[in-house]
Amino acid sequence: MTAGSAVLDHVVVNALFETDAAAACFSMLGFTLTPRGYHSLGSVNHLMMFSDHYLELVGLPVGATVVRKEILESRLGLDGLVYKTDDAQATYACLLGAGVRASEPQAFTRPLEIDGRKETARFRTTRLLAGEVPGGRIYFCEHLTPQWVFRPEWATHSNGASGLFELVIVGRDPSADAVRYALAVGICAPGFTLSFLSEADYAARYGELSCKRADRDSYFGSLTVVVKDLRDVRRRLEAETGRLCEVDYADSIHPATGDASIVVFLRDLNVVIEFIGAVHDV
Repeated sequence: MTAGSAVLDHVVVNALFETDAAAACFSMLGFTLTPRGYHSLGSVNHLMMFSDHYLELVGLPVGATVVRKEILESRLGLDGLVYKTDDAQATYACLLGAGVRASEPQAFTRPLEIDGRKETARFRTTRLLAGEVPGGRIYFCEHLTPQWVFRPEWATHSNGASGLFELVIVGRDPSADAVRYALAVGICAPGFTLSFLSEADYAARYGELSCKRADRDSYFGSLTVVVKDLRDVRRRLEAETGRLCEVDYADSIHPATGDASIVVFLRDLNVVIEFIGAVHDV
């Protein structure tokens, strides 16, 4: 793999056993969520689709007899970064050749309904082993049936969200973290970038809206989402009175783009989202 070669597929929010609460929070923020999916691996999910990538809420069903271990053992909040691959087996070989330890490709499915018909979405993934890169779970996904996932009817959001822009990775040695990511996956996929911050710089950027590190040396600190109109996001936040989730927010300016932004901290989910839009939108 070479720096900049990877293409974003999706970012994952781990809701653990609070999938209902997570879905309610993201719906409140104005995202369109796909119907609940049930993976053959034992996890459940909802997707927030964009044109060629998405944001995923993944969780575990309460009382399940089959539990997806890597979800159970992962941190609550932003915890997964997934890139596209046309061939999971070839990517696996490429990673090993670059000195990056990864898992053998794994196949799984998710049933769904399209226009009243029952279909099956099929995937094959290879995951970087724990400790290969800091921050969270990193893997590559081969969509064997992309026509059942990337559906235009799911890609319009009432908050005007058009895509994911940035994932902030917080660590004790951001320069070393960046080098490791550049080797494994690249640090600048088209239209999406990884930003590496020290804990001090992260605290300076987000202050009291910073998420909890959960005893990790490195962690995913925030996700930046592009929206058409920040006023709609603000209206939704002002109308939220704690009915659905504990949420705090503040106005800001995105340091890289100079755009006006609203930083939102979903405390119950340990998720920081920074919405950015044009300056004239606020």
